[in-house]
Amino acid sequence: MNKLTFFAICPGGLDEVLGKEIEKLPAKITATYPGGVEFEGDLRTAYLSNLKLRTASRVLLLLARFKKIFKPEELYCAIAEMPWHEVFDSTSSFAIYLTASETKERRIPVNAQFWALKAKDAIVDHFRNKGLERPSVNREEPDITLRLHLHDQILKVYLDLSGPSLHERGYRAETLEAPIKENLAAGLLLLSGWQYFCNEGFAFYDPFCGSGTILIEAAMIATRTAPGLYRRRFGFFAWLQHDPELFQKIFDEVNSERILEPTRLPFLSGADQNPEAVELTRSNLENAGFRHLVHLTTCRFESTKASQPKGLIVTNPPYGVRLNEIETLIPLYRNIGSTLKHQYKNWTAAIITSEKKLLHSVGLKSEKHFDLRNGGLESRFSIFRMY
Repeated sequence: MNKLTFFAICPGGLDEVLGKEIEKLPAKITATYPGGVEFEGDLRTAYLSNLKLRTASRVLLLLARFKKIFKPEELYCAIAEMPWHEVFDSTSSFAIYLTASETKERRIPVNAQFWALKAKDAIVDHFRNKGLERPSVNREEPDITLRLHLHDQILKVYLDLSGPSLHERGYRAETLEAPIKENLAAGLLLLSGWQYFCNEGFAFYDPFCGSGTILIEAAMIATRTAPGLYRRRFGFFAWLQHDPELFQKIFDEVNSERILEPTRLPFLSGADQNPEAVELTRSNLENAGFRHLVHLTTCRFESTKASQPKGLIVTNPPYGVRLNEIETLIPLYRNIGSTLKHQYKNWTAAIITSEKKLLHSVGLKSEKHFDLRNGGLESRFSIFRMY
C-alpha cells in the first residue's frame, strides 16, 4: 500500500503533546493545527495510531482532496467520481458528516446538513451505477463513517478509522457527573511529566479521583498499556483495505509491551471524600485490570500527607458553574494549597480548573500553566513544585 495521509484530532491545547506521541509511533508529521496533527505513514501506522495515541479523539485517513468546490452540485460530482466500491462494501452501513470553515472565496453559504445529504446521494448513486446494492445510512452505529471538511474552495474527504471516539477506552462502566474525558486526562499526565516520574519510580496520587479517570490513565502510562487495547471496535474494521492478520499481529506486539508486575511499578494511589466515588473508581480499576496495582482510600485531602519523599499529584477538583457554587468552593482550594505546601514538600502538583478565581485561591505560584478545553469549558492546567 502506498504512503497514506492521516489527521489526528485532539482536545484544544493538546496538539503539541499529540505531535510528540505521533513522532514516537514513529510517523512523519506534515502539519500541526490547533486541535489536530496531520502525518504520513502506512497501514501499520493506521493501526498503531488507533491503538497507542493517548490524547487523540479520532484518527482520520485522507481519501481525496478536491479544489474549486463552490456549489453542492460540484461537491456531488467530485464525490460521485470516487471509487467507493473499493472503500467499503455495499452491505455495510455508513454515516457522513460535513464541516465547513468560514471563507472569503466561496460565494454561496454552506448548509452543512444539505451538503452532507448531497454527498450521501453521490455515494449511493455510485454503487447503483456499478450495479451494486444500495448501502444503507446509519447515524447511530455505522460500519463506516466519512468526514468531509470544506475550507475555502478545498474539499477534503476522510475515512474515520477510529469509529467511536478514541476517548471511549472501554474500561469505564459508570461515571459520576461531568467526568473528565480519558484523552484529556492522559494529556494532563503527559504535560505534567508523569512518564519521567514513572521512570524515576516516584509515586502518583489523585486526591479527588471521582470515577477514577486520571488515576486509571496514570496506571495505563505506568504499565505501558496502550489505550486502544480495551476497545472491541474500530472504524477500519469495515474498510476494504483492512488487513485483519496484520492488525492482530500489531495488537499482540503492543499488548506484549505491558508491565503488570507491582514490584516494577511506582506507588499509585487515589482518594475521594465521597465513598460512592471511591467505589466507582474501584469498579473501573477492576474493569481496566489495575485493581491490584492501585491503593484507594476515602478521606479529605487536608487530612493526608505524602506517601513517599517525591511524587506527582494530578487532579481535577470540584469546580462550580454558578457564582454561588464557586464562592462555596474557595475554602476547599485554600485547603488544597495549604496541604500541598505543608504536607507534600518535594512533590509536584498539577491542577485543572475552569475557574481562575478558584485557582488563585490555592495561593501558590505555578511553575507553568496551559490553557486547555475541558469539554465545552475553557480551563487552565497549572503545575506547582513544592519546595
